[in-house]
Amino acid sequence: MRDNLSEKPFSNITPFWQRLPQFFLYPLQGPLIWRPAVYALIGTGLWLLGRHDEEGGFSPFILIIAILVGIGFAIDLTRQAFRILEQTSLGNLRCADFDDADDVHKMSPYKLMLIMMVQGFFIGILASIHPMLALLGTAVANLMLPASIMVLGYTHSFTSAINPLNVFKMIKACGWPYLALWVFGFILSQCGPIVIMLFAGKLSLTLLIAVGIFACAYFTLVSFNLMGYTMYQYHQEIGYSPDRNFEINALASSRNNRPLSDDDILAQQVGALIRDGNIDLAMEMIWEELRYDQFNPQLSAHYAKLLVLKGDKAKQLDYAPRHLFTLARSAKAGRIGEAWKQARRLDPEFKIDNPDHVLEIAAAAASVREYQIALEIVSGFHKRAPRHKDVPAVLVLAGKLLSDHLRQDERALSLFNHVIAQWPGHPAANEAQQYKKVIEGLAQSSEPA
Repeated sequence: MRDNLSEKPFSNITPFWQRLPQFFLYPLQGPLIWRPAVYALIGTGLWLLGRHDEEGGFSPFILIIAILVGIGFAIDLTRQAFRILEQTSLGNLRCADFDDADDVHKMSPYKLMLIMMVQGFFIGILASIHPMLALLGTAVANLMLPASIMVLGYTHSFTSAINPLNVFKMIKACGWPYLALWVFGFILSQCGPIVIMLFAGKLSLTLLIAVGIFACAYFTLVSFNLMGYTMYQYHQEIGYSPDRNFEINALASSRNNRPLSDDDILAQQVGALIRDGNIDLAMEMIWEELRYDQFNPQLSAHYAKLLVLKGDKAKQLDYAPRHLFTLARSAKAGRIGEAWKQARRLDPEFKIDNPDHVLEIAAAAASVREYQIALEIVSGFHKRAPRHKDVPAVLVLAGKLLSDHLRQDERALSLFNHVIAQWPGHPAANEAQQYKKVIEGLAQSSEPA
């Protein structure tokens, strides 16, 4: 079946400027918030440990340790920030949705430092020529920095991130909204110092150090999350495909953290979307779920009902074979009759398009006493797929249905004889032979003496 939603699977992405509050809430997730908190506690502890007296003396040894620890924290934070940028750009909004950790960003902090050093080098050259050129160079470097970070997070390559062509390509992909991104990024870079200034004189120096470290780390994570989401929003223009659509993925993501059987939550979300008139979004949500469990009968039934609700007959017919096969492979075979009748109402000539599924669907229908429907499913199969491996078994199934439930022994015998003659070595021929003997024996016993 054609993936109807794959044509525009990410057509409903909310622009980054419409969800700014969510970015500020992002670092509050448990697996993230501990880093700024630990940095703040250790930084404060080193301050208390190294302080000599009330006049401000500080141990040189502890100062060296504090500097080294601070560098380590900066490297660790930057690695985590790049991981957030990458995972967010792939559509993984929550930490629970992240792919398995790897060392792909191990060198990203050093590469970012080199980028900033190269920019500073060129600004220095411009300053030696004319002060105004230095000012212009600084402005251009600041404008390019978010794009360079996004290129580095996407390619993991220093040479790509420092290449002006790649950087301007990233800016062009975002368009004019990139200026808004730059403004927000600049504001976020100033939030840490602003927080320190706000609390200076109101808190003790010890607490102020803790608050300052926490704020700088916190807003760094916010900033990288914002850049990652911007890449996600413009992924088509940039030229890559995300893993999932987290706009509709509240249930489908993180299969290790939420069992799929939570049908009540799914029904509530779908119901709310339908009440709001968002049928397309509800369909995308179900389709995203089906990516993870394509033969889940409950999800398949939800999707089939949404297609009926939307009134798209072409897509209903397109999806019907998959839905029937899903029902056949589950404990929901009792719904096959209803699904088949719905498809036949739309198209009286409807058939199962995949010959590999016909026998299983028909057998499932027969198992729940939908004998006439089972016959309709297999009808003409030997003509549509004459060389398929299931033809003998399908003909025997049809013969059994005709003989056992519809009292049409003559038609059944003709099918059994055909199987015996055409496929004498097939297991289905043995079954046909047994049924033939039973039918002929019953016929003889019913003849008058």
